[in-house]
Amino acid sequence: MKGKLLQKHTIREVAHAQKLPPFKVSKASCLAIYTTILLCLFRIFVAENFSIPGASMEGTLTKGDQVICSNIHYGKRILLPFDLPLFYQDKNNLYHQIFPSYWRFFGLRKIQRNDMLVFNFPADLEKDIENKQHYIKRCIALPGDTFEIRDRKVYINDLLLEEVYEPQFSFLVKTQAEIDEKVFQQFGIQEFYKKEYGYLIYATEQNAKKLSSIRSITMVMPNTLPKGMKGTFILPPAAQFNWNRDNFGKLVIPFKGMTIKATAENLALYQHIILNYEGLKKVKIENDRLFINGKELFQYTFKQNYYFTLGDNRHNSYDSRYWGLLPEDHIVGKPIMIAYSYNPNKGIFAIRWERLWKWID
Repeated sequence: MKGKLLQKHTIREVAHAQKLPPFKVSKASCLAIYTTILLCLFRIFVAENFSIPGASMEGTLTKGDQVICSNIHYGKRILLPFDLPLFYQDKNNLYHQIFPSYWRFFGLRKIQRNDMLVFNFPADLEKDIENKQHYIKRCIALPGDTFEIRDRKVYINDLLLEEVYEPQFSFLVKTQAEIDEKVFQQFGIQEFYKKEYGYLIYATEQNAKKLSSIRSITMVMPNTLPKGMKGTFILPPAAQFNWNRDNFGKLVIPFKGMTIKATAENLALYQHIILNYEGLKKVKIENDRLFINGKELFQYTFKQNYYFTLGDNRHNSYDSRYWGLLPEDHIVGKPIMIAYSYNPNKGIFAIRWERLWKWID
């Protein structure tokens, strides 16, 4: 017994003798931790950077640009992970009224026409919103607008849209001889492809006209699709809408609270967003009839705002003409500045100095 007490006493003494000194954090470590937390909060709530992977915004943004996106212009988006299976059946119950799956902080201003937007690509339906790829396009039509394209020109509510930028289109260029690529670049044309008849180029109207002054060029013709020709992969897919990239609409852009009759035409126009973006778990459209939770509805009220987007490079842009309307809960923020830019054909260190820290209109 004494041996056991002595053993315990010895252990206590050893533990007391080997007591570690109090843990101290240096000022430098505190500053590093504090700075890291501030940077993380800044990236989450204020601004973050995105890269431009393609040419859909050519003329404004180009491949190799790294842009800063403001999260505070339209309000920081918050996606709440509270969609528990127990409550999936009824989106109108008390749980979903208390815990919405999406909301925003107050922003500096509302989205306006001609604003460029960073958003999660809606048509990637297999992924959660925050895991979808980021896209950058220009907002052309707002909720409640009537959108239409007539012979490449955009009309909003039957009025010609005043565009603050000069969009690019494709042109067919017939030549008598091969054109050096430096000639195209001299006229601000970055995309050009050799064809049997000459070249297919993507350029603004102004630059295309300038190109026609070259002697070896016999014709520069807009590559416009005529009205009534059904375009490839154009939404909506219904056969009665013979729309294409240059003649599209009319289409009313839904706003939160807007109610439509469940007619065959309206269901054809809006079935994509009703089925995929409205948060409905038991919804189907069969034989031009709408069913939600097993009941047929003869009208439908939209649960969020939608927007119509286009790329500035109109004939080389995968935008709302192809994948549909942009839901508000997919919008991340507004690109405001080019932080870094390089020529991807020459490597990451081929810096385009003239584009650094350039404000984006």
